[in-house]
Amino acid sequence: MHITPIELLGLVAGFFGTFAAAPQALKIIQTRQARDVSLVTYLFAMTGGVLWGVYGWTVGSPSIVFWNGVSLLMCASIIWLKLRHSGEPG
Repeated sequence: MHITPIELLGLVAGFFGTFAAAPQALKIIQTRQARDVSLVTYLFAMTGGVLWGVYGWTVGSPSIVFWNGVSLLMCASIIWLKLRHSGEPG
């Protein structure tokens, strides 16, 4: 498999875009507090990731499909952490 320079750019950009949420996830894990994390933000990001993944599949871009799949997992993790550590009773 030959990776073109533009596909390599997509892979690097996807890495940074996807793992931009990692510090938030780590902070929630460390502090066990997610009251101030916006659920709507991560629901929007997850929806965008799904739509970009479908787009990437349609146009045949492995970097778009791969990183949006990883982003979907990252957003789902943060949503789960938010619901688990929101600080609200129940």
